Amino acid sequence: MTKSNKLTLVFCTLILAATLVVAIAWHRTLPQDLTLRFHPYVGDKPLVLNNQSYKNPGGDGEFTIRDFQLFISNITLAFPNNTINEEESYHLVRFDGDSTFDQIVIPSIKIQNLRKLSLGIGIDPKANGAILFSGDLDPNSRMAWNWQVGYKFLLVEGTLALRESQLPLVYHIGFDDSYTELNFDITPEINVKNGVINFNIDLRRLFQKSSKKAKSLKKQESKQDIEYIDMSEMSHVKFSPRDVKAIAIGFQDFISML
Repeated sequence: MTKSNKLTLVFCTLILAATLVVAIAWHRTLPQDLTLRFHPYVGDKPLVLNNQSYKNPGGDGEFTIRDFQLFISNITLAFPNNTINEEESYHLVRFDGDSTFDQIVIPSIKIQNLRKLSLGIGIDPKANGAILFSGDLDPNSRMAWNWQVGYKFLLVEGTLALRESQLPLVYHIGFDDSYTELNFDITPEINVKNGVINFNIDLRRLFQKSSKKAKSLKKQESKQDIEYIDMSEMSHVKFSPRDVKAIAIGFQDFISML
């Protein structure tokens, strides 16, 4: 190969490499779907409905879950120069199908340089007090209390096996003051290039007696035990404001990024 041919080959290789870099950068700036994927757990164990039992976090016995669903709302995405608020942002996340997760898809946005993500657990007071159909809101659904009270923000049902008895577990949580906003930083370590952000929903956190910030929670656990609610002493929670508040404390901590 002559010297001129070698130079031509090198030049063409550089052109091809530059074109590829530009194409990749251009592709990343194109609108694409952003998927928020929620994985249910109990502590460090994946939640398996009906067939898997878990230790009562605050007492004796083991429990199984047959139904778990909750509302996620008001999703906001923050970028360096703008903020996107999802329209009709009321999603019912439920874990009663064959899949080990449920997900929310936000279509056709530019996810490059996403810096923060915020979401609400439950329904904001304005929508909770209105009779409207928006997103997954349906005042005739199982997740509605009634036309006057609003929606259940979270529904968990199952059974606690305690000695030789079976105790029904019913947790229908949600009043206006239970609505909780969570904020997440999208750091460089979190890979959103494929358009997916994974979240852990830890059912066990709902039964902790005090609220702790998710980032410091693991450090606290290594130093001291966390106190948990005994399911046998609080097995049925619906309209009691005090009991609802006790369970809703866990909203601060039970969703984290994987």
